[in-house]
Amino acid sequence: MKVHYKLKLIHKFFFAFCITSFVAVCVMLALIMQNLSSGFHDFIKEAESSYIEQVSQKLGYYYQANGSWQSLKEDENNWRRLVGTRKGDEESESLSLPTDTTGMSQLLQTQRRLSLYDANKVVVIGRDRIGEDRFTQSIVLEGRVIGWLSYIPSQLADHSPANVFLAEQYQSYIAITLIVIVVAFVTAWIFSRHLVAPIFRVNEGTTQLIQGNLATRVHSSSNDELSLLTDNINVLAQTLEQNKTERSKWMSDVAHELKTPLTVVRGQLNAIQDGIFKADEKRLQVMIEQIDGMGHLVDDIYQLSSSDIGGLSYQKSSFNLVELVKDTLLGFKVKTDDLGLSLQCESLYTKENAACLVVADRERLTQLFSNILENSCRYTNTPGSIALSLNQDKNTVTVIIEDTSPSIPEQDLTRVFERFYRVEQSRSREHGGSGIGLALCHQIIEAHQGTICASKSVLGGVKMMITLPVHHQSSSI
Repeated sequence: MKVHYKLKLIHKFFFAFCITSFVAVCVMLALIMQNLSSGFHDFIKEAESSYIEQVSQKLGYYYQANGSWQSLKEDENNWRRLVGTRKGDEESESLSLPTDTTGMSQLLQTQRRLSLYDANKVVVIGRDRIGEDRFTQSIVLEGRVIGWLSYIPSQLADHSPANVFLAEQYQSYIAITLIVIVVAFVTAWIFSRHLVAPIFRVNEGTTQLIQGNLATRVHSSSNDELSLLTDNINVLAQTLEQNKTERSKWMSDVAHELKTPLTVVRGQLNAIQDGIFKADEKRLQVMIEQIDGMGHLVDDIYQLSSSDIGGLSYQKSSFNLVELVKDTLLGFKVKTDDLGLSLQCESLYTKENAACLVVADRERLTQLFSNILENSCRYTNTPGSIALSLNQDKNTVTVIIEDTSPSIPEQDLTRVFERFYRVEQSRSREHGGSGIGLALCHQIIEAHQGTICASKSVLGGVKMMITLPVHHQSSSI
């Protein structure tokens, strides 16, 4: 099927080139032949007209010297000498051979196509009847018509040297045209194969991608629109391959995250069923905690997937970001005190940061700050501290949340926002994290045209920097 498609495409290009070349060559041949014929006949006409004029003058001199045309009629040799077909012994300049500067009269044998008539248009030498056309010229002597000179033009004469010459030239041009057409056909075939080669590579590459070979890349050897298309296909293939890898990793991580609590719950139930454990409050609490963990994981996955497909709704309004951060911190105050962690947030209560308006979804931003503070509470060693600061300028506001040790290796700081990613040395599953919280934070902050990044903190732990655009009262919500 692919071979048939390939040949069909080559044939299309080949026939297109052939038809174009054939039409172009035929038009060129027609124009050349027309131009040659017109130019050559004009040249001959001019040469013959000049020659006829000279013969007319010679015949006038002859008539003046002899008083009549009788001697020419009786002696054809004199006629031949006067029109240039035979040389005589006369030395008179007026009776010498006509001057033919082009030499065309001898070549075209113009003399053999001349006829002479007297003043009454009675034939002296040549054709019996004079033609009433533009190829007849009067012979005038002292203002009186003494005769008529008529000739057959070269292009009207049968087997004329001019017509023979043109016929030979036409044959030569036709032969050259046939050779050019053959060369054009061969060139068109080679060129069509070369032209469609990149298209074949693109077709083969896309076929491999359709069959699931996402590692396929299309090679490009040009620098044109096809090369740009090839680059786009390669980028698409790379994106598909990356998405496939991430999807596989995502499914593996989800399965692993769900398998762990299910294994714990199943083990507890089997132990109770076998009589090893009693179904007391302690055992039931363990299973409830595991089920709650699965519930939180499923809820996080649902929110993250909803954000990916645009199903996570945002209801934005204008409010004071400082007040929202204060309320969030107040909710964590009891938890940090129980864990032995101190909260440092003095910059929130300065006069400069008393008010900071943003247009955002209050619930989603509360979720964002809660996830970050929850991570700090889970993974900060006690005794320790969590510091929060807020800086604002004309267009943006930056909230910084940082904690004490442990920190994250430098190479992992850019990956903490990936789904299910953990730094096992400090962010283990023992703390109950699913690895989805920061990925969801990244989605939320992008939906608010903001940024979030992680770096090492001077306190020894991790520094999270969240930047949001500031809302001005004069602008519309």
